[in-house]
Amino acid sequence: MSDPTTEGYTVTAAEIEGMVRNLCAYALSEPDPLQRYADLTHQQVLFDGIVAAIQRARGRAVADLVVGGMPVEQVAAKTNLATVPRVRKLISVAGETERVKAAAAAAKPKKAKGTPAAETAPPPAPEPVPLPVAATGKRMLTPAEREALGLPPAEPQPRSRPPKRRRPAQSAAGR
Repeated sequence: MSDPTTEGYTVTAAEIEGMVRNLCAYALSEPDPLQRYADLTHQQVLFDGIVAAIQRARGRAVADLVVGGMPVEQVAAKTNLATVPRVRKLISVAGETERVKAAAAAAKPKKAKGTPAAETAPPPAPEPVPLPVAATGKRMLTPAEREALGLPPAEPQPRSRPPKRRRPAQSAAGR
């Protein structure tokens, strides 16, 4: 397969064979050759759909980078896509072109006639702070959220230590 958006990424024949064995084991073990052919053809069509879905997901990820403020040229370099047209193609395949255009239009300051060109740009939005997540999968309140709710500041949670390992007592006969 030749997809220019995946240049630079390689897999070995052994990796491919291993995936085929893992994903198509049932069809490969079919004793009837005609049924085996039909099953494998169905799986090939299914996997072609999966490849297209992965490509769309990659395009959405690239679009998120651009919408997040990363220049398209930098996205091309960091993602190994190498060229701006490849970045745009992947965004287009994902159906994200309009969202990227809207974000680019919102990012450009609009010039009104008769206003001086030396207007100050609004300060950049602060970067989002990742929210702490407890081991239970539940999100913890940030200090700002606790303050807004009128709660006292969170105290550091004591870490529990794992229980000490103890060797089982051996009987006199087992020694």
